[in-house]
Amino acid sequence: MDLKRYRVNNIQEALQLIKKDLGPEAVIVSTRQVKEGKGTFGLFGKTVLEVTAALDQEQKTAPAKPPPSQAAAAIAYGKKEHETPPAPVIPFRSSSKDNQSLLLPLQKDVQELKESIDEIKVRTATYGDHVINQLKHELGEMRHMLHMIVSQSVHHDDLHLPENLMILFQQMKFGGLEEKFARRVVLEAQKNISEEDLQNFSYVKIFLARMLMKIIKTTNGIENIEPSQKIVSLIGPTGVGKTTTAAKICSEQILQYKRKVALITVDTLRIAAVEQLRAYAKVINVPLSIVSDKVELDRAISSYADYDVIVIDTGGCSQRDETQMFELRDIFDERGRLHNVLVLSATTKDSDTNEITRKFGSMPLDSIIFTKLDESSSYGSIFNHAIRFKKPVSYLTTGQNVPEDIELATKERLVDLLLHISGS
Repeated sequence: MDLKRYRVNNIQEALQLIKKDLGPEAVIVSTRQVKEGKGTFGLFGKTVLEVTAALDQEQKTAPAKPPPSQAAAAIAYGKKEHETPPAPVIPFRSSSKDNQSLLLPLQKDVQELKESIDEIKVRTATYGDHVINQLKHELGEMRHMLHMIVSQSVHHDDLHLPENLMILFQQMKFGGLEEKFARRVVLEAQKNISEEDLQNFSYVKIFLARMLMKIIKTTNGIENIEPSQKIVSLIGPTGVGKTTTAAKICSEQILQYKRKVALITVDTLRIAAVEQLRAYAKVINVPLSIVSDKVELDRAISSYADYDVIVIDTGGCSQRDETQMFELRDIFDERGRLHNVLVLSATTKDSDTNEITRKFGSMPLDSIIFTKLDESSSYGSIFNHAIRFKKPVSYLTTGQNVPEDIELATKERLVDLLLHISGS
């Protein structure tokens, strides 16, 4: 007997191939559903119909025999009687009512299979994304749990803290506060809180908040600048939002304090940035001067002698570009008249923030502005910076909108970002 196996989409396709390859005397031995290819995670292989057909070489001369019994069929295939034999052999070319009655259940099964495949295709169209998102979520959960276990079992074996202090210690660490600073805070709190009060989570949290408020300094915007004319220069690396922040400060001074404000930009390399600031100046109705060196800057400042506030925007400068840093120092290394504000992004890594502040610290720095709070979920770096460099924070920005997305930095707001006192 000549056996051939076909993988097709439907029974009609199989019949055509069998007739072409084996002739009209061929018979269908078995049919089954199989997967072609593994697909993603082994789930999305194409389901096809596998049809096995045969041509008995003796069938041309020998008279037709009735289909064998199941037991005989099992023996013919070398199987034990209790095993399942192959499907009954269906003559291919016969058009008798008997054979048609045999084909009807098969055709019904094939139609149901086709409908099932169509339904699976529709369901799996979005199933892949669902599976991937679910796996990402579970991986994040596992990573968080692993971090918790490692943090508690390895790094904190020497910390014997009450439960409430340990919870807040972990919260500060996960919020980005460096471990040695968080450790120092909770150990100091443990010394100064009674055993009874340590059982009260709210009390312990407020106690830590007050400790952190003593660590950080703020300036109430630019109101700490004592001269009658406030000259504020914004310096810092590229991409932290200095130009937008300059426009926001100008708007704040005009709308809230009703002051007369002028803008100066020392950024002739980035034409787009100058045009952006020119557009802001037009909207908020303030004069704008464009300068390229200290002589031009001094001349521009002198021309605004009757203005209450002068805000100076600068081009981004990489802390590792010594040439740019030298040029910047040549203009802004001046104490008293100019109040330099370092602009940092809340999304910047702690190590990079430290390097930036050390390099820009070669010039006088009066305060810090942290931008892009809306793009970060970890604010401990603000406290790390305040502890290391003892520089006060003047403003926080929370988006691109001018003038809305800027606020005065307050101790309460900064502590709330780390400890979530307000629950927001």
